[in-house]
Amino acid sequence: MEAQQTTTAAPPARPRQQPASRGHRRRRDKPRHYSTLGQVLPELVVISLFMNLLTLMLPLVLLQVYDRIIPNEALSTFALLVFGIGGALVLEALLKLGRSYMTGWVGARFEHNTGVAALRRLLEAPVQDFEREGSGVHLERLGALSSVKDFYAGQALLSLLDLPFALIYLGVIWLLGGWLVLVPLGLLAVFAILAVALGGRLRDAIARRMAVDDRRVNFIIEVLGGAHTLKAMAMEAQMMRRYERLQESSGAANQEVTRASATAMGLGTFFSQAAMAATVGAGSAIVVAEGMSVGALAACTLLAGRSLQPIQRALGVWTRFQTVRLARRRLHAVFEMEPESEPGLPEPEAVEGRLELRDVAFGFAEGGPPLLRDLNIVVPPGECVGISGDNGSGKTTLLALMSGALKPATGQILLDGVPLDTYDPHRLKRHIAYLPQLGELFRGSILDNITMFDARKGEAAVVQAEALGLGPIIASLPMGYDTIVGDSAGETLPRGIRQRIAVARALLPRPRVVLFDEANTGIDSAGDADMRAVLEALKGECTLVLVTHRPSLLRMADQVYDLGAGTLTPRPAGTGGPVPVRSVEGGTAS
Repeated sequence: MEAQQTTTAAPPARPRQQPASRGHRRRRDKPRHYSTLGQVLPELVVISLFMNLLTLMLPLVLLQVYDRIIPNEALSTFALLVFGIGGALVLEALLKLGRSYMTGWVGARFEHNTGVAALRRLLEAPVQDFEREGSGVHLERLGALSSVKDFYAGQALLSLLDLPFALIYLGVIWLLGGWLVLVPLGLLAVFAILAVALGGRLRDAIARRMAVDDRRVNFIIEVLGGAHTLKAMAMEAQMMRRYERLQESSGAANQEVTRASATAMGLGTFFSQAAMAATVGAGSAIVVAEGMSVGALAACTLLAGRSLQPIQRALGVWTRFQTVRLARRRLHAVFEMEPESEPGLPEPEAVEGRLELRDVAFGFAEGGPPLLRDLNIVVPPGECVGISGDNGSGKTTLLALMSGALKPATGQILLDGVPLDTYDPHRLKRHIAYLPQLGELFRGSILDNITMFDARKGEAAVVQAEALGLGPIIASLPMGYDTIVGDSAGETLPRGIRQRIAVARALLPRPRVVLFDEANTGIDSAGDADMRAVLEALKGECTLVLVTHRPSLLRMADQVYDLGAGTLTPRPAGTGGPVPVRSVEGGTAS
């Protein structure tokens, strides 16, 4: 039987489940900074309240010492005050320790949950969306999680919790010194205005630094990934010059950020000291006029410094917030990536392997000319189809469409009469195996790579490796199947062996459809013969689509097609030239 160009009676399409709306999925997967924090926020507020009330102990003790104990020589009362303030200091330290433990737990939980959700969203994104930006950009986005965590569940959070209690200190100053409270209030107003102005400058500097760091990290990834080519062509000097320019830009951006941060922190220290000095100066005049006692002045001076401490820490939070706001925007960019499919889609059941393309067209450039157009083909279960074409004709793209990794701009791709987008793409790939030209290995043992890190599949993996002729080769290695691979530049296995390991991994789940994309590239003649034998054994058991130029593989096919000008043209048996493809409706494809 040969691959058909006209449709046969297709089984009725199964009803498609109604998935959750895309907007709902977005909202559900957004990083929720406050969901975990909300569980302990009431306790944190109560602890902060008691801590700040205990902080009032020392100024009040000074008031009593200067106004009552020293004039009256009441040493017994002084001893009681010493014990009281000692207990208050110990209790305050314990409360600080407990509060730090709680925020540490919140941070760890947030980082774990959000980090897992972010990586899941990256893995669920369509390939073209994932590859639209460099790996360095995605790494920076995931790295932004640490900055967000430190802000929302670290010392920044504690500083924000302490900030409202500055009003309590100012209120006590008003009770003790009356209009003297205007001194720290005035300095506080000036301080806040300068902090807002510096915050905008710092935010712009941080944005420039992040953009430069993105380019630098992308460059490092490219250099490390192409280390063999770089050394073979003696390009070290050129790469060093490029990196020096990137590092120079990064250093300048870092210097600008450091200068803005140092200015902000220097202002905080200045205003804290200025508040105490101004309070002493203004308060001394009030004391001389007998409007306030010396003890009240001492307490107000200490409270003035204390009142600016939360403000000073808040300034540090404000400067860090400029970094966190950009980091949060980067982290949210991960969750803004559209998932490959809607949640809740079913898995194909009892797959036979009938593959069909109906009026399929596809192009990478939106609004541009399509790379593939008017594709109509039916491959019955167990049949073998060969596809040949020039480089850049779209063969790999066609297989990506057949696997469900890409979605057609128009038309449908069906498996057993049901559109591929009806199914969950991750479950669908258990039934459709894609064998690429250059299979990638992951850091781990050979057995880990074949079993996809599933120890239960060890025996089946060895059988699959033996079928591809890997048994004697792996047995000759000192560590056998436990040999570590996936180290890129440090890889010791030849390219052809790594490719066969990747093929064994793809065939291990016993798929019903195998898409072969010149997967014998780089494999020697013995390995090529083993792979051909495996494909011949699969013929009849599963549907095969072979993209290849090798006549030995094309002879296996029940029908061979040439891909050119975006269309498929079959090679008729017994003739030397191609003929137009008949459409599903029986017409002629242009």
